[in-house]
Amino acid sequence: MYGLGHIQRKKKPKPRFPVIKIFKDRFSPRVFSAKPIPNKHLRIIFEAARLTPSGRNNQPWFFYWMKKSSSAYKKVKLCIPERNFWALSAPVIIIACYDPSEPVDKVNKWATYDLGASVISLVLQAQDLGYYSRQIGIFDTEKIRKFYHISPSLIPFILIAMGEMGTKDDYAAAEKSILEREVLPWSRREIIDKELL
Repeated sequence: MYGLGHIQRKKKPKPRFPVIKIFKDRFSPRVFSAKPIPNKHLRIIFEAARLTPSGRNNQPWFFYWMKKSSSAYKKVKLCIPERNFWALSAPVIIIACYDPSEPVDKVNKWATYDLGASVISLVLQAQDLGYYSRQIGIFDTEKIRKFYHISPSLIPFILIAMGEMGTKDDYAAAEKSILEREVLPWSRREIIDKELL
């Protein structure tokens, strides 16, 4: 059995330079505590996303969110592959969408970039409040559209499972296959940063 401390040591980033604390603490667990996220904290998290810069200030991001206690949440299981059922331990799941239209050029070629910026804003704000996030890129887009009545003008792009990290008991109850993935060594490739002269 893997201890919670062992998993935290394996998964926490290992910076080589003195980055700010929020980057040192951030990682993406697959086991969450069932403890709810209060609405006042969710409002702060989405406010951080709202304040994100965007191309031509289009702010093409849209977020739908659901709590574990809701009927909407139960439908998520029908939209994600079985290997991502770990997400169903999170107290909140967010559907992050973008609007590809652009008033001037018809197509906003920066929309996905802007959505990504807003997502990392909300992820880091959540981290600052004590909540962890893990994102899911593979899901049934059409089912998501149908089940959650998402506007045809929006593209559902990513799901975000969010909550406090699972407790020792939560990890003890997790499936072995999830635990095996949780202890895979943390790694980052070398960044390519070349000064141009």
